[in-house]
Amino acid sequence: MMRHLFSPIKVHFSNVRAYKVFSLRSSGLICNRANNQIELCYSGTINSTTSSLNVNRYNHVVNVREELQTTSKSTADSEFLAITNGDPIIENKLKILILEAEIFRQSGVRVPDHIRLEQWKELLELPTRSKRKKYLAYIFGVEKRKESKKLKKEESKKQKEESYICPKKEEDGHIQYGLGNNSMFLRVYDATITKFHNSRLFQAMLFGQKLVLDCAYDTYMNKHEAQNCSKQLMLLFSDNRLHDNPFDLHFCNVNKESIAMKTLAKYIPTLYDPDFPLNLTEKSYLDIFPKENLIYLTPHCREVIKEFDHDAVYIIGAMVDKVNNESLSLAKAKREGLRMAKLPLDEYLLWGSGGSKCLTLNQMIRILLDIRQSNDWNKALLHVPQRKLTQPSNKQINRKHTKSRIYNFKI
Repeated sequence: MMRHLFSPIKVHFSNVRAYKVFSLRSSGLICNRANNQIELCYSGTINSTTSSLNVNRYNHVVNVREELQTTSKSTADSEFLAITNGDPIIENKLKILILEAEIFRQSGVRVPDHIRLEQWKELLELPTRSKRKKYLAYIFGVEKRKESKKLKKEESKKQKEESYICPKKEEDGHIQYGLGNNSMFLRVYDATITKFHNSRLFQAMLFGQKLVLDCAYDTYMNKHEAQNCSKQLMLLFSDNRLHDNPFDLHFCNVNKESIAMKTLAKYIPTLYDPDFPLNLTEKSYLDIFPKENLIYLTPHCREVIKEFDHDAVYIIGAMVDKVNNESLSLAKAKREGLRMAKLPLDEYLLWGSGGSKCLTLNQMIRILLDIRQSNDWNKALLHVPQRKLTQPSNKQINRKHTKSRIYNFKI
């Protein structure tokens, strides 16, 4: 048996133009405007034999002001004002978004139970209903993965506590060794390992070679590129910290309000602590290092690095340019009158027909760490992904036998 649902919800707006900016005319939502009112009608069919939705809840007319005031209570007043900034048009758009999310939830679409402040802001920027629906499904999956991880953690903790209370006994009655039992070794905690790795960075800050990350490209990246850049910066810091002879990293031209730095602060919560082993500054590298020692690494120049210079200060542009392919780093280096160089990729590698020669930031620092230690480009360029190459050359034939290191990175 199929039932047809048609439940109008009337909304009165003082400014009807808000509806023009944010249209809900799409499948499942029918919008009619008359007498300075917007009538949202949910139109659809539900199979009563297979759906668990309560059909009777749709068979009444709801005053939108009361409905939206009830729904908006889930968002704190301060957060609501932080999103709208007192703008009545944005406030009306946000109320319609809250109603749309509730309709999605009641119709069986995957919608998270809790939507954070920055997620509401992201939803306001999405122009179409399908994009908002996909984004809600994405954050729903993130929420469920966090819940599953938390549940597994609680179960594991419970099992450990039970094993401590009732330890297993050997059949021969011998003393059992291991964590939670008797042991002749001291346990090495994660915090101890972190301090050990950080001690290398403190030593590098005193005696190590300097490496600059130019963080002045945030305005040239969209939001997703900036978030990807921050993740690469986190991996770059991790790979450098775990190396036997790390660089002394300097993040220059830092804007703490940029998307990349805000996301990086989420990945590394102790980023701005005074004792964190990383140099963060809003100054330019020209104000910190002698100009004659600076070499800007850019793939667009003609000069190729033949031998690694242990006295130079290399600069890497902290940018992900999936959309913008302009030679920004080359133009900046020329404008500042700096020496430029690029990695000898063409001299040692055979690139595929569609293989991009752009490397991630963490791949760059792995190459620089290995070339500084071994002075062998054949070994250092093993960090270039195999998918970018046509076929392994004689210099790359042993690549598959090289085990990649797996890092458990914790701050």
